[in-house]
Amino acid sequence: MMRLPIRDAIATCAVGAAVVLYLLWAVDTTLPGMDATRATAVAVLVLGFVASAIAVVPAFDGLMHGNKEYLAVTSILGLAALVSGVIALWAASETALAVLMIMLVVLWMAATTHHAVLARAERPAPRDHWWTPGHRHGHAT
Repeated sequence: MMRLPIRDAIATCAVGAAVVLYLLWAVDTTLPGMDATRATAVAVLVLGFVASAIAVVPAFDGLMHGNKEYLAVTSILGLAALVSGVIALWAASETALAVLMIMLVVLWMAATTHHAVLARAERPAPRDHWWTPGHRHGHAT
């Protein structure tokens, strides 16, 4: 079982909170003050920025020197999220808010998966065990 790095766990909580707020808004069962499209968009944008600041910013140097395709795709998705968030705020657009929410979840999934793959690649090789071939009497041969 793979442990989620703490920064990804915190980002997961932020994205989860954004999903809950969005779903409450979508079914007209919002928290006080969250009934407007703009208020929900602000909350989703803030929680998205928090998730990004916690999960992505600390590893930014590695990101810039890492997989260029991943960087390009997530940059485009991030720009789409930002633009849809601005439109949701400016025009109180329900469609733009939905696009923002989708982009946030897709970015979270991509970043969390990417971090899990990197963590797995950096994990040390398993130790030699008595049942592995070439191992006798407590010493590897």
